[in-house]
Amino acid sequence: MASGPPKPGRNRHLEKFNGKILISIVIAACTHPNTPVYLIVAKENQALIDYVQKMHPEVHIRSPSSLKMLDSFRTGLFQDENDTLIVAGDLWSLKRQEVGQFLNSKYSCALYALQHPWGKDLVSVDKKLIRRGDVGDSLVLIANSAKKGYLSAENIAQARTYFARFYPHAKFNPNKGNHLWTWIDYVFFHQITSSRTKEMEVPELNQGCIYFTSKLYLDND
Repeated sequence: MASGPPKPGRNRHLEKFNGKILISIVIAACTHPNTPVYLIVAKENQALIDYVQKMHPEVHIRSPSSLKMLDSFRTGLFQDENDTLIVAGDLWSLKRQEVGQFLNSKYSCALYALQHPWGKDLVSVDKKLIRRGDVGDSLVLIANSAKKGYLSAENIAQARTYFARFYPHAKFNPNKGNHLWTWIDYVFFHQITSSRTKEMEVPELNQGCIYFTSKLYLDND
Protein backbone atom coordinates (compact mmCIF):
# COMPACT_ATOMS: atom_id res chain seq x y z
CA MET A 1 0.00 0.00 0.00
CA ALA A 2 1.83 3.07 -1.31
CA SER A 3 -1.31 4.59 -2.65
CA GLY A 4 -1.19 8.34 -2.13
CA PRO A 5 0.29 10.86 -4.54
CA PRO A 6 3.70 12.28 -3.61
CA LYS A 7 3.76 15.14 -1.16
CA PRO A 8 5.05 18.52 -2.39
CA GLY A 9 8.81 18.25 -2.76
CA ARG A 10 8.92 14.69 -1.45
CA ASN A 11 8.26 11.18 -2.73
CA ARG A 12 8.85 9.15 0.42
CA HIS A 13 8.73 5.69 -1.16
CA LEU A 14 11.68 6.65 -3.36
CA GLU A 15 13.83 7.86 -0.46
CA LYS A 16 16.87 5.82 0.59
CA PHE A 17 17.55 3.87 3.78
CA ASN A 18 20.94 2.21 4.23
CA GLY A 19 21.67 2.96 0.59
CA LYS A 20 18.49 1.29 -0.74
CA ILE A 21 15.30 2.75 -2.14
CA LEU A 22 12.51 2.26 0.40
CA ILE A 23 9.97 0.68 -1.96
CA SER A 24 12.64 -1.80 -3.07
CA ILE A 25 13.24 -2.79 0.56
CA VAL A 26 9.53 -3.48 1.01
CA ILE A 27 9.18 -5.36 -2.29
CA ALA A 28 12.18 -7.55 -1.45
CA ALA A 29 10.65 -8.40 1.93
CA CYS A 30 7.34 -9.27 0.26
CA THR A 31 8.85 -11.44 -2.48
CA HIS A 32 8.17 -15.11 -1.69
CA PRO A 33 7.62 -18.20 -3.88
CA ASN A 34 4.13 -18.57 -5.35
CA THR A 35 3.05 -15.26 -3.81
CA PRO A 36 2.13 -12.47 -6.25
CA VAL A 37 3.03 -8.95 -5.14
CA TYR A 38 0.68 -6.07 -5.94
CA LEU A 39 1.69 -2.45 -5.53
CA ILE A 40 -1.30 -0.20 -4.91
CA VAL A 41 -0.28 3.29 -5.96
CA ALA A 42 -2.11 6.38 -7.16
CA LYS A 43 -1.79 7.09 -10.88
CA GLU A 44 -0.69 10.60 -9.83
CA ASN A 45 2.57 9.09 -8.55
CA GLN A 46 4.08 8.42 -11.97
CA ALA A 47 7.67 8.58 -10.69
CA LEU A 48 7.03 5.66 -8.33
CA ILE A 49 5.20 3.71 -11.03
CA ASP A 50 8.07 4.26 -13.50
CA TYR A 51 10.66 3.16 -10.93
CA VAL A 52 8.84 -0.05 -10.03
CA GLN A 53 8.15 -0.94 -13.64
CA LYS A 54 11.85 -0.57 -14.43
CA MET A 55 13.39 -2.14 -11.32
CA HIS A 56 10.69 -4.65 -10.32
CA PRO A 57 8.88 -5.75 -13.49
CA GLU A 58 7.49 -8.80 -11.68
CA VAL A 59 5.32 -6.59 -9.43
CA HIS A 60 1.70 -6.04 -10.45
CA ILE A 61 0.87 -2.32 -10.28
CA ARG A 62 -2.72 -1.29 -9.62
CA SER A 63 -4.11 2.23 -9.26
CA PRO A 64 -7.34 2.97 -7.38
CA SER A 65 -10.16 4.74 -9.20
CA SER A 66 -9.88 7.68 -6.80
CA LEU A 67 -7.69 9.01 -4.00
CA LYS A 68 -10.13 7.79 -1.36
CA MET A 69 -8.51 5.38 1.10
CA LEU A 70 -11.42 2.95 0.88
CA ASP A 71 -10.86 2.64 -2.87
CA SER A 72 -7.21 1.82 -2.21
CA PHE A 73 -8.21 -0.99 0.14
CA ARG A 74 -10.76 -2.36 -2.30
CA THR A 75 -8.17 -2.29 -5.07
CA GLY A 76 -5.67 -4.15 -2.91
CA LEU A 77 -7.97 -6.76 -1.46
CA PHE A 78 -10.06 -7.76 -4.44
CA GLN A 79 -7.40 -8.55 -7.07
CA ASP A 80 -8.02 -12.29 -6.84
CA GLU A 81 -9.48 -14.93 -4.54
CA ASN A 82 -6.32 -15.49 -2.50
CA ASP A 83 -5.95 -14.50 1.12
CA THR A 84 -4.23 -11.09 1.19
CA LEU A 85 -1.48 -9.66 3.37
CA ILE A 86 -1.77 -5.87 3.41
CA VAL A 87 1.63 -4.23 3.97
CA ALA A 88 2.12 -0.53 4.72
CA GLY A 89 4.26 0.75 1.88
CA ASP A 90 6.82 2.69 3.91
CA LEU A 91 8.16 0.20 6.49
CA TRP A 92 11.87 0.71 5.92
CA SER A 93 12.76 -1.83 8.63
CA LEU A 94 10.60 -4.64 7.23
CA LYS A 95 12.33 -8.03 6.95
CA ARG A 96 11.58 -10.93 4.63
CA GLN A 97 11.26 -13.44 7.46
CA GLU A 98 8.61 -11.27 9.13
CA VAL A 99 6.44 -11.34 6.03
CA GLY A 100 7.08 -15.07 5.81
CA GLN A 101 5.68 -15.58 9.30
CA PHE A 102 2.39 -14.13 8.12
CA LEU A 103 2.37 -16.15 4.92
CA ASN A 104 2.98 -19.36 6.87
CA SER A 105 0.69 -18.50 9.78
CA LYS A 106 -1.86 -20.96 11.14
CA TYR A 107 -4.34 -18.06 11.28
CA SER A 108 -6.57 -17.01 8.41
CA CYS A 109 -6.64 -13.40 9.68
CA ALA A 110 -3.83 -11.87 11.73
CA LEU A 111 -2.23 -8.76 13.21
CA TYR A 112 1.10 -8.71 15.01
CA ALA A 113 2.07 -8.41 18.65
CA LEU A 114 5.22 -6.53 19.61
CA GLN A 115 7.85 -7.10 22.26
CA HIS A 116 8.54 -3.36 21.96
CA PRO A 117 5.08 -1.65 21.94
CA TRP A 118 4.49 1.31 19.66
CA GLY A 119 3.19 3.15 22.74
CA LYS A 120 1.13 2.83 25.88
CA ASP A 121 -2.37 1.40 25.76
CA LEU A 122 -4.86 4.07 24.72
CA VAL A 123 -7.91 4.45 26.98
CA SER A 124 -11.35 5.58 25.84
CA VAL A 125 -12.85 8.69 27.41
CA ASP A 126 -15.40 6.60 29.33
CA LYS A 127 -12.54 4.36 30.62
CA LYS A 128 -14.34 1.25 29.39
CA LEU A 129 -12.15 0.40 26.41
CA ILE A 130 -8.48 0.26 25.55
CA ARG A 131 -6.56 0.07 22.33
CA ARG A 132 -3.57 -2.12 22.99
CA GLY A 133 -0.15 -0.56 22.50
CA ASP A 134 1.55 -3.89 21.82
CA VAL A 135 -0.65 -4.87 18.87
CA GLY A 136 0.00 -3.39 15.45
CA ASP A 137 -1.53 -3.51 11.98
CA SER A 138 0.96 -2.11 9.49
CA LEU A 139 0.84 -5.72 8.31
CA VAL A 140 -2.56 -7.38 8.44
CA LEU A 141 -3.63 -10.71 6.98
CA ILE A 142 -7.21 -10.95 5.71
CA ALA A 143 -8.67 -14.24 4.50
CA ASN A 144 -10.46 -14.16 1.16
CA SER A 145 -13.66 -15.29 2.89
CA ALA A 146 -13.44 -12.32 5.30
CA LYS A 147 -12.73 -9.50 2.83
CA LYS A 148 -16.30 -8.33 2.29
CA GLY A 149 -16.98 -8.30 6.01
CA TYR A 150 -13.72 -6.51 6.71
CA LEU A 151 -14.65 -3.59 4.45
CA SER A 152 -18.39 -3.73 5.10
CA ALA A 153 -20.46 -0.63 5.79
CA GLU A 154 -21.22 -2.07 9.23
CA ASN A 155 -17.52 -2.34 10.09
CA ILE A 156 -16.84 1.19 8.90
CA ALA A 157 -19.78 2.56 10.89
CA GLN A 158 -18.53 0.77 13.99
CA ALA A 159 -15.02 2.13 13.35
CA ARG A 160 -16.45 5.66 13.48
CA THR A 161 -18.23 4.85 16.74
CA TYR A 162 -15.11 3.54 18.45
CA PHE A 163 -13.01 6.42 17.14
CA ALA A 164 -15.48 8.85 18.73
CA ARG A 165 -15.21 7.07 22.08
CA PHE A 166 -11.45 7.68 22.11
CA TYR A 167 -11.42 11.06 20.36
CA PRO A 168 -14.81 12.70 21.00
CA HIS A 169 -13.66 16.15 19.88
CA ALA A 170 -12.04 15.02 16.62
CA LYS A 171 -13.73 14.55 13.26
CA PHE A 172 -13.36 11.09 11.72
CA ASN A 173 -11.57 11.35 8.38
CA PRO A 174 -12.10 8.28 6.16
CA ASN A 175 -9.03 9.21 4.11
CA LYS A 176 -6.57 9.04 7.01
CA GLY A 177 -4.89 5.78 7.92
CA ASN A 178 -4.99 6.51 11.63
CA HIS A 179 -8.74 6.95 11.33
CA LEU A 180 -10.12 4.48 8.77
CA TRP A 181 -7.53 1.68 8.69
CA THR A 182 -6.65 1.72 12.39
CA TRP A 183 -10.25 1.60 13.54
CA ILE A 184 -11.49 -0.89 10.95
CA ASP A 185 -8.82 -3.22 12.29
CA TYR A 186 -9.83 -2.38 15.84
CA VAL A 187 -13.37 -3.48 15.01
CA PHE A 188 -12.47 -6.53 12.95
CA PHE A 189 -10.02 -7.88 15.56
CA HIS A 190 -11.94 -6.46 18.51
CA GLN A 191 -11.54 -9.43 20.83
CA ILE A 192 -7.76 -9.03 20.53
CA THR A 193 -7.26 -5.29 20.17
CA SER A 194 -9.53 -4.07 22.96
CA SER A 195 -8.57 -6.14 26.00
CA ARG A 196 -5.53 -7.25 27.97
CA THR A 197 -7.50 -9.98 29.71
CA LYS A 198 -7.83 -12.22 26.67
CA GLU A 199 -5.34 -14.32 24.75
CA MET A 200 -3.84 -12.93 21.55
CA GLU A 201 -5.91 -15.28 19.45
CA VAL A 202 -9.58 -16.03 18.81
CA PRO A 203 -9.72 -19.71 17.81
CA GLU A 204 -13.40 -19.68 16.83
CA LEU A 205 -12.65 -16.95 14.25
CA ASN A 206 -9.18 -18.31 13.37
CA GLN A 207 -7.76 -14.88 14.23
CA GLY A 208 -4.49 -14.27 16.01
CA CYS A 209 -1.28 -12.28 16.42
CA ILE A 210 2.15 -12.96 14.94
CA TYR A 211 4.78 -12.14 17.57
CA PHE A 212 7.76 -9.94 16.71
CA THR A 213 10.75 -8.70 18.66
CA SER A 214 11.67 -6.02 16.10
CA LYS A 215 10.10 -2.57 15.72
CA LEU A 216 7.75 -3.08 12.81
CA TYR A 217 6.19 0.35 13.25
CA LEU A 218 9.36 2.09 12.00
CA ASP A 219 8.09 3.88 8.92
CA ASN A 220 8.89 6.87 6.78
CA ASP A 221 6.12 9.29 7.74
